This record gives sequence, structure tokens and C-alpha cells, in this order.
Amino acid sequence: MAKINIISLSGDSFVNVGTQNIEGVIVTNTDSEDVTFDLVVAPSKIADSTSTTDAVFVLKSIPVPVGSTFIWDDDDILSNIFNGGSFVSKYNSNTKKFEDLKRNTFLIRVGSGHTADVLIRRSV
Repeated sequence: MAKINIISLSGDSFVNVGTQNIEGVIVTNTDSEDVTFDLVVAPSKIADSTSTTDAVFVLKSIPVPVGSTFIWDDDDILSNIFNGGSFVSKYNSNTKKFEDLKRNTFLIRVGSGHTADVLIRRSV
């Protein structure tokens, strides 16, 4: 069984889509121009902003032409990433160590001034 979230994106500010397991993403371009799509793991504090400070891009600048749809089936790459038994970390070259990302979330956005509809399939 899956849970489906439907999100209408507008503009280049990040939208917090939570930490629940993502199994697939469908992005439909609803704009009159080509759009780009980003999916990041980042602190929730950057939601509603364009900041990429401390963001780790999972998908970056994915082009979605006018009238097109981008479909990504993640093959369980993002499943269970924030569950109790998982440890999410990134390598920080300044400190030469891995840093915990457990307090982060998934965020999405489209390019400046553009619109798109996004379906996120999650495991229950």
C-alpha cells in the first residue's frame, strides 16, 4: 500500500515535504515554459526560502519541458532514510568527518517564477 501526496509548486522557494519514505516522484510541468526541479535533504529551516545552505541535492536542475512529465522511481534509495535504524550523514570536507543529517527533511522546488504539480508516492 502507498500514500500519495499531491503538491502544486510555484516559484523557487523550497517546500518541506517531510521525512516519510519517498518511493517515487512524478513532476508535471504546468507552466508555459520549461521548468527545472530540485529535491534536497536539508534542514527544515530553509523551507519557504531559496537558500541551499547545508542542502544535499538528491535531484538538481532536472529539466521538465513544456507539456512533459518527469517520473522518478527511486529504487528504495530514499526509503527508510529517516527511520530509527538508519543513520544519514554527509561528509564535511572542512572538518574531515561525517555529520549526522537526522534532523533534516526532504524539500522540493521548481525554478523561479514557474509552476509544476508533483505527486510523491510514499510507503506506509
